[in-house]
Amino acid sequence: MKRRPLAVVAAALSLGLLATTADAAEPATPPPAAGTIPPASTADKAVAEMLFFTARGLMEAGRFTEACTKLAESYRLDPAAGTLLNLAVCHESEGRVASAWGEFRQALSDARKANRPDREELAKNSIAKLEPELPFLTIVVPGFVRVKDLEIVRNGVVLGTGSWGTELPVDPGKVDIVVRAPGFLPKTKTVTIQRKQHLSTTVDKLDPAPVTERIAVVEPGWSTKRKIGAGLFVAGLAGAGIGTYFGLKALSERNKANDTANCPFLDGERRCFDSGATASNNANLAAWGSNIAFGLGGVALLSGTYLFITGKNPDEPGASPNPQQGGLSRIRIAVTPTAGGAAGAVFGSF
Repeated sequence: MKRRPLAVVAAALSLGLLATTADAAEPATPPPAAGTIPPASTADKAVAEMLFFTARGLMEAGRFTEACTKLAESYRLDPAAGTLLNLAVCHESEGRVASAWGEFRQALSDARKANRPDREELAKNSIAKLEPELPFLTIVVPGFVRVKDLEIVRNGVVLGTGSWGTELPVDPGKVDIVVRAPGFLPKTKTVTIQRKQHLSTTVDKLDPAPVTERIAVVEPGWSTKRKIGAGLFVAGLAGAGIGTYFGLKALSERNKANDTANCPFLDGERRCFDSGATASNNANLAAWGSNIAFGLGGVALLSGTYLFITGKNPDEPGASPNPQQGGLSRIRIAVTPTAGGAAGAVFGSF
């Protein structure tokens, strides 16, 4: 890993100390876990190097907020030794003492592992200077607040349940605490804490989220009554077709029976051969079938018409839920048998 000189701090400049990784109390960029750091690519290293030297210039110009952001990104891309200490120094200069304290503590641990007493000495001195300045915040979560899958988020970082009710170092200034859980309305609480202050705050109970009723928007269509009416109307047409078929068959068979070849006149009387008698019987049966088909078809047609007219969907424009108001006030069906079948009519007021 490439070494980077530490900027701004005179002690670091004189010692030429370096560091490797960081773990801040409130890190701007979470450090990679030990043993899981993937090797940085050549492109990442190049970008990290450029960000590092740009941040150094910003720190020398007193633009610490910009510098810390670039250092955090540089460390994320390539966790180099000097980047961590520069980031800790930057956070200290920015006033984020808890973040700087956590980064110096990580640097101390890494220095001991690497057997680097020079880095260890710098980290110890910085920690000793920062510890008296640390503010501590305790977030109390009462039992009645602890619903399923509850989350406590402090300044954008989710706190595990083990951190609830525990005094933890935090950067001075405003601290946003978000309480959230599925099925509940989130709540945000903001507290302000100063250096050296020990503060405790209790989160409030969440309110259940309103139940949102999802209404499916369906285009108005035919009502069930209208669908039945349409079906009966079609059945009536089919009945009329069947009646017509049998009516024509009856006429054809009747013509055969009236043919003198099948039923000649003998001694002033019509005498039918077997073929004529068969044709006469077939004509009678076809006539009955035609009458029945026309009768049933007529009833189906009239019933279907009635149901279709009176079955308008209430959602349709112009429909009235009460047939006596704005719809049909009265409907009457009349069916009369006739010599050739049946006749019917629908009477109504509109």
